[in-house]
Amino acid sequence: MKDGFLKVGALVPEIKLGNPIFNAEKIIEKIRDAYDYGVEVLATPELSITGATCGDLFFQELLIEKTEEAIKLVCEKTSDLDITILLGTPLRINSKLYNCALIINSGKILGFVPKRNLYPSEYKWFEPGTNLYDIPVNILGKEYIFDRNVFEVSNHKGAYYDVELSVKEISYLNPDNKTVFVSFNMTSMNDVVSRTSKIKKEALKLSKENGIGYVYIMPGINESTTDFVYSGYSLIIDDGTIMREGEKFSFESTLIHADIRLNDEINDYVIAAEEKIDKKAKKELDKYPFIPDTKEDINERCKEVIEMQAAALARRIKHIGNGKVAFGLSGGSDSTLALIVINEAFKKLGLDSKNIISITMPGFGTTGRTYENAIKLAKAYNTTLREISIKDACIQHYKDIGLSEEDRSVTFENAQARERTQILMDVANMEKAFVVGTGDLSELALGWCTYNGDHMSMYSVNCNIPKTLIKEIIRYEAERTNNEVLFDIINTPVSPELLPPDKEGNIAQKTESEIGPYELHDYFLYHFIKYHSTPKHILEVASKAFEGMYEKEEIGKWLNVFLTRFIKQQFKRNCCPDGPKVGTIGLSPRGDFVMPSDMDISVWQE
Repeated sequence: MKDGFLKVGALVPEIKLGNPIFNAEKIIEKIRDAYDYGVEVLATPELSITGATCGDLFFQELLIEKTEEAIKLVCEKTSDLDITILLGTPLRINSKLYNCALIINSGKILGFVPKRNLYPSEYKWFEPGTNLYDIPVNILGKEYIFDRNVFEVSNHKGAYYDVELSVKEISYLNPDNKTVFVSFNMTSMNDVVSRTSKIKKEALKLSKENGIGYVYIMPGINESTTDFVYSGYSLIIDDGTIMREGEKFSFESTLIHADIRLNDEINDYVIAAEEKIDKKAKKELDKYPFIPDTKEDINERCKEVIEMQAAALARRIKHIGNGKVAFGLSGGSDSTLALIVINEAFKKLGLDSKNIISITMPGFGTTGRTYENAIKLAKAYNTTLREISIKDACIQHYKDIGLSEEDRSVTFENAQARERTQILMDVANMEKAFVVGTGDLSELALGWCTYNGDHMSMYSVNCNIPKTLIKEIIRYEAERTNNEVLFDIINTPVSPELLPPDKEGNIAQKTESEIGPYELHDYFLYHFIKYHSTPKHILEVASKAFEGMYEKEEIGKWLNVFLTRFIKQQFKRNCCPDGPKVGTIGLSPRGDFVMPSDMDISVWQE
């Protein structure tokens, strides 16, 4: 402790979801480290004692009992330390559950702050903290009253800090107008591309305008599950200056700390209104809404997307514990991105790339170009390559079901996709691996996948990445590694290669000739989901955005294809596998986009 300064810290603990005792032990371990560094107030993320993503397990009596044991353990094991701990935890109060921050010092609970502004999904498990104002509350046998979220620092008379859960602005109960020197924002927010840079910008502005310290903390990568990625971002700012930033995507606990100045002259706690920018109007004229404007920003976006995908996949690999994956490597853009991400995940975990089982499965539509590229890629990334032709198996299957050898219907195509998926699943069983899917967001939106074929996997690593962005990511990787194969893949026509090549051996079945340009579909998707725009409005703004590239009639034609497929193919999305959400547009039925499978299409086609 230095005179005139308050040392604050942010701890992102290593956790196991639903294991409060393990989590408490990890938190205690780092509390002692923080104390040795001289930290006086230490914050953890929201619900860090259980993990924020426990879902309906919050209803389980056993989890709450173990949480109470874990809180007692933290108090007992830190009773000899004069350090204030802001511990994120669920609390059972009057038979109801609240999402809270416990304020603990020297083993004693000083008070608590309940989360007042819940996300819509949280109302299923938690009560809003507004129900607890000025009501005596029993916590572990003692009574407390919640009437503010401002607390005095134990060793600094007259120095106060406030505690908030998952808010972007300072908005606290301070009836006595205490002078607050530092604000702690404990969140349970997942990460998506550009989110942390926006948070940093907002926090710097807020800190500077109010002349205060600001501590922000998000859950770590061990929270990542199902569709969400958590980065463990943490940040300490003092008067508009970044003091420390924590490491993102670490499986181990991270701790940052810094000194905050305790000035006597503090600006009034008034939040200046931010300038309102019509981002929607600007975005409507942007042909590629998923891609940043400058090369520098594009590269940064690509790097961040790969990092988030790889971190989420690494979390799943670590959870399963076998250290092996299998995936289909076609020589197309989607499977190429999957390989890039799988490789990064293996590097992150220190695993042998030979445990990446790349399976190329030549069929009736496979061309020499994609076949050779798949072989070269598998070798370039030092994976285990298996080549398994699907031709004989499909010919036998066609005979079994009575399909003519000359038939080129959707049955001819889909049987191949399902045969490839069967091979992947069975090889994964043989190798004690799990199947990583390669389908992307654009295909998911259009339902451009074979049900129970390439539609299915054990983890869908590209499910949140649109086609237009995938090309940019591969371009970024190609330039970074100087890999000529990647440059060729960027220029390869998008195709499922389920129909035979043309006479010259080139790809005959081109996806965009059948369903329309992906640049249009990605544009439609962005505005339909992000801004809930009507078809009529999308047609008008798309005609302006793509002026000189497509006629309005053509845009209207493909917009009708998009809407029809998007609505009629919801049944495929309703049973899609887990996959990481890394962008703001997602179609997972588990929280991002909920729609009945039997939605009437007529109103959208008017």
